Amino acid sequence: MDATQIADSLKADHFYIDESAVGTLDSRLVDKAKSTTQGLDFDVYVIAVDDKVLDLDLLREVAADHGGEGSFVLISDTTQLYTEVQIEDDHDLAMQVMEQNANAHAQWSVQTPSLSKLNTLLKFYAHPEAVKEPGEPVAGQEVPGSDFGQESNSSSFAPMFLGGAVLVLALVIAGVFLVRTLKSRAAESRRHHEFRLPRKLLDRVDSLQRTSLRDDINADTSRIVGEIDRLQTSNLDADKAAKVERALDGYQIARSIVDDRDTERIDLAGAMVLLRQAGRELAEVESGKKGKPGTRNRSKLPQSLCTINPLHGEAQSTTRLDADSSGVRVPVCGSCQNDLQVGNQLQWIFDGDTPYAEGESIWAQTLFGAIGGDLVTALHRQGR
Repeated sequence: MDATQIADSLKADHFYIDESAVGTLDSRLVDKAKSTTQGLDFDVYVIAVDDKVLDLDLLREVAADHGGEGSFVLISDTTQLYTEVQIEDDHDLAMQVMEQNANAHAQWSVQTPSLSKLNTLLKFYAHPEAVKEPGEPVAGQEVPGSDFGQESNSSSFAPMFLGGAVLVLALVIAGVFLVRTLKSRAAESRRHHEFRLPRKLLDRVDSLQRTSLRDDINADTSRIVGEIDRLQTSNLDADKAAKVERALDGYQIARSIVDDRDTERIDLAGAMVLLRQAGRELAEVESGKKGKPGTRNRSKLPQSLCTINPLHGEAQSTTRLDADSSGVRVPVCGSCQNDLQVGNQLQWIFDGDTPYAEGESIWAQTLFGAIGGDLVTALHRQGR
């Protein structure tokens, strides 16, 4: 299923119903959902597909390709529902949406149809409620065990009471896990977006607009500089302090590259890689996680830029390249991954007249830091 096609469709209509799901959804519930979304203070994008092709990764790709802000919801023609919150500019709103997702999850059951789940979720979006404490019933939800009969036969009451207690305990555990997971995910998502390189920086490199690029770096990477200054005065352990120093070195090298009026396009792309790595180092310090350069983990830490061509943007997966003699997997964007799978010619960034990987530059030797150890160290050895 084409995520880009779905994303483009959502720009014209916030509801996308795949052909495989047409005729299987209750039109009245669909109309009710559409009506509710029209009265919200933020955008909600709904994608309906056949249960057989339902995939959380598909939802995340659609949200990334779309680029808009709001809540992206993926439903099936049976009972499944996934959400992906993408709100960068309003932290309070993002947290509110995440909290209402938790409230909705607490109310519906596994067997609840997707469209019913969607309308329950939209109800909370329209009328937000405080997150319920674990085990506390959501409005309109029956208290577990409240339907027990008051029978005098204690032998029948005891097993029922025990069963109710087990159910309540299970709900409490599930509630605690869900709330912690959602809060953790929201925090990591914020870190990801705080250090994300604006698309226009990559566009400036691609068109060799050096003057505009310098101005944009001054404005758009101020977050990195501010965090470096703040963390340098913090009480950090040796490992975290080293990350901050490496982030500072990477940022300074990137600035020197951009400030050089004779810098080539390939070097400017390298500067973008350094800025991204600096952002990731700082995000790792703040999150307390250890990431491996050039690999994609399940966290929301900023990902590496595409090894084939950093100007393609963030990597979506890792793969092996013939150019990589060490056999280490390298990060690539979704487009390059597709080219590799179908055997298309790769869209390398060129160094002069040839793909950069065939050259002798530091970028070729390290595949933009994907192999051969730390890129900043390698650049220092080269005299930068």
